[in-house]
Amino acid sequence: MTIILSFFLTACSGGWRESYETFLDDLVGKVDVERQLEEINAEDVIRDKLHEYSEGQTVWFQFGDFDSDGTSEAFAFCGKAGTEYLEGVLWYVNENYAAELNKSGKWKNPELISVEGTTFLFAENHDDGLTYVFGIENSKVYETAVSGMFSNLEYIGGSDFTAEFTSYDHFEKEELAKEEEPTTKKYWFYLENGEFFEYGADDSLRRADLRKYKAGSDVIDTIYDQGLTDELLEKYYPDATEEELDFIAEEAGYFHSIMLRENGILNLNFYGAYEDCFYITFAVTETSSEVIDCGRGFYLPAAVESIATYPAEDEAE
Repeated sequence: MTIILSFFLTACSGGWRESYETFLDDLVGKVDVERQLEEINAEDVIRDKLHEYSEGQTVWFQFGDFDSDGTSEAFAFCGKAGTEYLEGVLWYVNENYAAELNKSGKWKNPELISVEGTTFLFAENHDDGLTYVFGIENSKVYETAVSGMFSNLEYIGGSDFTAEFTSYDHFEKEELAKEEEPTTKKYWFYLENGEFFEYGADDSLRRADLRKYKAGSDVIDTIYDQGLTDELLEKYYPDATEEELDFIAEEAGYFHSIMLRENGILNLNFYGAYEDCFYITFAVTETSSEVIDCGRGFYLPAAVESIATYPAEDEAE
């Protein structure tokens, strides 16, 4: 009743139109119609620009201000859509031009991921299995340092990502390793100022450093006792005889390297029987530790040295 009376008295004073508009804005929220029309018009302009450059049907289109600079742009895919993948070309488009992001091919559905005020395009190629990543800065598109180098590049929260790296390291001897299937291991990355960096590892740790963690100490004792952990034995030697298990316990367990990354990931590389190489990965904090992965192959301090950053050396040392 108070709101209605106030409105009636204001209307009688001659300012009824202004008061009515203010009353509605407060009630339902102000709508900037002019701004909405500008955005619709900008999207139409960008779609028209895409059609000037591209051929084929637009089967995927994402429009917005992806680098938060006040100017809109779009990522698009032109071609045809299948049941398992898209076939055609990825595009970046703004009001001035359109640019192909990669050669024509087969792609899984692209994905937009926003981190630190910038939206990145993630697109996994169906043929090579690699993830391609593009960012935008000042309305210009760029291919990131991790693009086309890894599989299953995924955002895991904060500024952190993981990706799978494939290498021939089944055996320590390279000529033997290349005769076997490659191994695939997860590596860790972070985003800073629009650029991707890798969590490189300090590989100077010793067994005493690993024993500081309960999970690490337990693994060391198990390897000394039976050559491999129960999980590795089950995974790679499920039908081993007692004689073979004795041989594995005798021959396996020689440590190669222990490395710690700044994000709390610790990798143990060691030798098994039959010249196999193995790794065990731990997640460690000041208060806890746990095994999170294990398998064949050796971890590197960095999968891509050019973008790796390493833990600062302990000043006390």
